[in-house]
Amino acid sequence: NKDESEHTEEITFITSNTSIPDKIISNGIPPQIKHQSKHIENIPSVTSNSNTAENKDESGHSEDIISNSIPPQIKDEADHTEDIAFVLSNGIPPENFTRDTSAFPIDNLPLNDSSQLLNITNFKFLINTPCSESAYIVVVHSAPSNYHKRQLIRSTWGSKVPLYFFFGETATNQALLDTESTAYHDIVQGSFIDSYHNLTYKHTLVFKWVIYNCPRVRYVLKIDDDVFVNVARLDEFLTHTLSPYGTRHLLVCNLWVNSPVERSFTSKWYVSVEEYPDPEYPTYCEGAALLYSSDVLFKLYQSLQQDGNYFWIEDVFVTGIMVSKLNLKHAEFNWWKGNDWLLVTKYEDLFQYDPGRNLFVMIGEPIYEQNGQNLVEYFLNVTSDHSGNPV
Repeated sequence: NKDESEHTEEITFITSNTSIPDKIISNGIPPQIKHQSKHIENIPSVTSNSNTAENKDESGHSEDIISNSIPPQIKDEADHTEDIAFVLSNGIPPENFTRDTSAFPIDNLPLNDSSQLLNITNFKFLINTPCSESAYIVVVHSAPSNYHKRQLIRSTWGSKVPLYFFFGETATNQALLDTESTAYHDIVQGSFIDSYHNLTYKHTLVFKWVIYNCPRVRYVLKIDDDVFVNVARLDEFLTHTLSPYGTRHLLVCNLWVNSPVERSFTSKWYVSVEEYPDPEYPTYCEGAALLYSSDVLFKLYQSLQQDGNYFWIEDVFVTGIMVSKLNLKHAEFNWWKGNDWLLVTKYEDLFQYDPGRNLFVMIGEPIYEQNGQNLVEYFLNVTSDHSGNPV
């Protein structure tokens, strides 16, 4: 393979209308999950002699679609491995790679980077929690007032993964965040006002905190606080479909394509022509749940910091405008979409949840308000088997 600097920079967007193979999702629990662990390193690598089926993409490159239990191997047919996501083998780490290898070349950042956040030049962490040494972490965008949503996460699926909640400054809920930080050690807070129009600051805050505090992380799952995560399926995806050693050029999400810019003054997402003159946004990720490989996270952070501009619709700006500006190509990979999501708009919808199929459950706001305790009891039940052990 050529040196990374000689290749075209790319990010792979993973989307799909196709569920993962039946042998993986049958019987409710992915077969390779031996036990649930907070640390991806503790889950054993799995190998298999299963056959592969080879498909061609439009550029003529091969992509191995792996059935059963072999991790996908992306072939390099024309010395262009970075035209498709470079997925490492589960069993063999790359040359000179160890779990202690830092994921981020911090020395490449300018000296004033630690005090800069986009166009804020006097940035500082108000609460700076140490990071787990796990190979993946889950980061959550949460409003300061959403204490009950955070408690639902902490008491159910969030107790099984390295988990962190991110905030800006708040005048009315600071004492609450301070108390939570002392009790749970999962709060990160930056010096900007926490508001809907400041979510781009929050997204960049996630990047900054991960880069400076999580040198061993290989994957970062960013979600909103109304999303339930099926941890068993997440572990299956990261440790078996991908690799605990890491994957390059990877941004996993549901895509919005050819989305028109909202010009209605009454819309929550109204954007003026002065703010964004084009009639459509570039392809971007739905912000409720997206997965970054460490190299993509670092490249986007560098670009955001160097650019210094600000656009308030964070998923459009971070995963659309900045990706387009960097001339990063979008490739598709069959996963993550379709049946992997369950949308809950009324309590009865919860009973459609299938742990062998649904990776995410998005819960509508009225469900929290009307069924808070029932939600806790339900998710405690679905995240444990009958003996009380996590699944």
